[in-house]
Amino acid sequence: MALLSTFSRWFSLADFETQTHRSSMAPYHIRKYEESDRPWVLGLLFQGMDEHVPRTFCHLLKLPRTLVLLLGGPLALFLVSGSWLLVLAASLTLLIALRFLAQYPWSLFVANSLHTDMSDISKSYLSEPGSCFWVAESEG
Repeated sequence: MALLSTFSRWFSLADFETQTHRSSMAPYHIRKYEESDRPWVLGLLFQGMDEHVPRTFCHLLKLPRTLVLLLGGPLALFLVSGSWLLVLAASLTLLIALRFLAQYPWSLFVANSLHTDMSDISKSYLSEPGSCFWVAESEG
């Protein structure tokens, strides 16, 4: 019970809002969202979603269907045409198409977010009593 009361006291709204952490890492301050934070929040959303694209692309490349397409398609194209240049161009085009395919769901998520909850952060996250949108600020 003592642990629970310590935990709830440590995470109380008033304490949490004004806590500043100092350690070997950069100092940070957690506070409520302000409209001037919008460009930074949206930038972090874009950056966070873009970080998923390379992993999704690697996952696509490891799928059996993709491996068959990447290996079997150029081989069949070479057997039909006899041109290594055509095989190279087709393989590069296929890899570029797969890269765009890996990026598509994350771009769609960002576009959907910008038309729903992220279009008006204050209305979506701060209008209800007791609701909040936190911002962690580091070195300004």
